[in-house]
Amino acid sequence: MKKYVVEIVSGEMVTSRQLVEAHTAAAAASRATGRAVRIRANEELWVRVTDEQNRAVYKYAFQ
Repeated sequence: MKKYVVEIVSGEMVTSRQLVEAHTAAAAASRATGRAVRIRANEELWVRVTDEQNRAVYKYAFQ
């Protein structure tokens, strides 16, 4: 499993951050928040997931 940094973001302010191990970025977002996620459009409350190994950033919103 990969290590991801999962941050919940309100607008541009990070409100929480945690390190999560998961197979995919979406799984890391769901595991960290306890909620289902989808690709972010332009929501105010969203989840940023950073792949620690590849330095890739993924953006999700709650379903």
